[in-house]
Amino acid sequence: MVNNKRRLTISGTIIFLMLLFPLLHGCGNDDEGKLKEELKKETEKREEISQKYKDALNQLSEEKKRTKQLEDLLLALGEKLDLEGKSLPDELAKLKEEKTKGAQKKPGEGSSPKQAVEKLIELGDEFYSKGDYSAAIEVYTSATQIAADDVNLYQRLGRSFIKSEQYDKAIPVYEKIIKLLGKHGPKEELRQAHNNLGWLYTQKGRYNEAELAYIRAIKADPEYANAYYNLGLLYDLHLNDELGAIEAFERYIELGGEKSDAASKRLKEIRER
Repeated sequence: MVNNKRRLTISGTIIFLMLLFPLLHGCGNDDEGKLKEELKKETEKREEISQKYKDALNQLSEEKKRTKQLEDLLLALGEKLDLEGKSLPDELAKLKEEKTKGAQKKPGEGSSPKQAVEKLIELGDEFYSKGDYSAAIEVYTSATQIAADDVNLYQRLGRSFIKSEQYDKAIPVYEKIIKLLGKHGPKEELRQAHNNLGWLYTQKGRYNEAELAYIRAIKADPEYANAYYNLGLLYDLHLNDELGAIEAFERYIELGGEKSDAASKRLKEIRER
């Protein structure tokens, strides 16, 4: 009898352990699965960081190549000016002097892309101030290879094209400026860009596009007098819209534009026709 009870107790213990083992084993599988998932996420995170680092190194390498190309371009420009007997701007003279001395730079040394653009802008501004617009255009255009989204740089380039009467080339520059500024850019810059674009369209006989550009300038700033004056001229001289011209010139005079006397004279001529 005792032996039978003992056998029953042992059997019960064995059954209990058999029931408990799968539960314990299942918990172990859950923990192992979570651990594997965490390791997987950690590995993916490290791989992502590693890829970003590689991308940054590649970008830095490309920027160094562009900076070197710009230096070569500027030196070629300096040689061209020398042959033409023109004086070199200070920044260009310094660059030429450094190269002449054979100054060696260690890998990683030199100007950052931002500093390179700033120097190029200074150089372009110096050419512009001397009236050498073709040289300024070369320098500004080169700088856009590094700073492709710099609005101020494109504004300088656009003005240089206008000064050199290269209107066909100025138009896409101002279209780019407007795109970079977006609908909610500073109103002073937006109105000026639209107004300049309207004037350029007018010079190329694209009168309907010019009208739209002037209207957009006014929409950006309803008190921008210059756009009203240009719109009045467009209506009067090219679109044969006398009523539109009268309204535009009257608004220009209300805003106290600098050419109010000229606008008043045109208003009188229009009304006497």
